[in-house]
Amino acid sequence: MAKEAKQLRTKRDIIFYVPNLIGYLRIILCVCASFCLPRYGWSFIALMLISAFTDLLDGIAARKLNQCSRFGELLDIIADIACRTLSWIAVFVLAGERITYLDAVMCIIIPTTEWVSMLATQIEAVHRNKKHWKRTNDNAPWLLRKIFENGFKNPIGCLTIAGLFGLPLAKVARIILSNHPSAAVPVFSTLLDFLIIVLFAGRALGFWAETWVIGNFLDQVLEEDAKADRRLRRQH
Repeated sequence: MAKEAKQLRTKRDIIFYVPNLIGYLRIILCVCASFCLPRYGWSFIALMLISAFTDLLDGIAARKLNQCSRFGELLDIIADIACRTLSWIAVFVLAGERITYLDAVMCIIIPTTEWVSMLATQIEAVHRNKKHWKRTNDNAPWLLRKIFENGFKNPIGCLTIAGLFGLPLAKVARIILSNHPSAAVPVFSTLLDFLIIVLFAGRALGFWAETWVIGNFLDQVLEEDAKADRRLRRQH
């Protein structure tokens, strides 16, 4: 019994799990990166890449140290979306008046969709007692199941994740080069333009997945409302 008591983990223990400390670090890196705008664009990109790299470490640490938690899962998602939202803000800030209509729309729509889909998946996970938000339902479209397959560790999933994180940062790099044409290397600029096209395809997959998740969640909410209304009518 004494041994079992020692193994019981308190709220304080969970807050200071190693994976969660990494999550706090990622958020701190985002805050530091925000102070690099608009003058130090390359420093901003460097900090955001470090934050993205540490995202790989928290999952490894959670499994190796047996420190998986719902709090850590939520913290990881918040850190991810906060970093990506900041990246789109950077696109808007650095482009200034020269921002294209498409980029301006993306800077608004994409972060909004990410936060709403995150809210939908977390509410559904709690309501249906799902162990992890990455587990899709059997009625999900084939493409969505392929994206989530093996925790995104598949070609389509990797392309989607690359688009989520990489597209805004690639656009930031392209804006920096366009603002300083004398420092731009033609070959690098061409490769960057090609990379943006590939990442755009990945981000389009992510946007489709997010809108499907939101639509499916709203459909379930409406279905539950309809069932509740039918029960109420039968009682009367």
